[in-house]
Amino acid sequence: MFRLLIRPAVNNAQSRSRLARRRRGTTSVELALVAIPLFLFVSASIEFGRAMMTSQAMEEAARSGCRLAVLEGMTNTKVETELETLLHVNGITTYTTEIVPASLNTMPQWAPVTVRVSANYTDMTWLPVPQFLGAYTYTAACVLPREAEPETP
Repeated sequence: MFRLLIRPAVNNAQSRSRLARRRRGTTSVELALVAIPLFLFVSASIEFGRAMMTSQAMEEAARSGCRLAVLEGMTNTKVETELETLLHVNGITTYTTEIVPASLNTMPQWAPVTVRVSANYTDMTWLPVPQFLGAYTYTAACVLPREAEPETP
């Protein structure tokens, strides 16, 4: 009267291998979809991190150079040597400097002294091809009043 339908026993190993055959290319497709944004995120993190590091290094070099430049008896050569030392420590080898005024020895007391350091980001990056910040030039500057002995009348 009633017939029970009994399914034949299926071996779990056979079932898993059948499932694996159906999902054979799925892992490759998932990796392709996830890897591209992951690599973009990692390269952007490296590039923006390096940009922040070099901008801070350039600010510190400009500040330190300006602090030297305002001292009495300081020359442009000594200031540029200090800038070169601080920038080379941070891996910045191609840059331009500007010290205003051109002659530090003839400056009166409290006259402003400006030190500017500029560098193109393509010369500072760690990546072989900068993708996000390659066209930018960063300029750091510092202005301080000249220190000198007060002029005697």
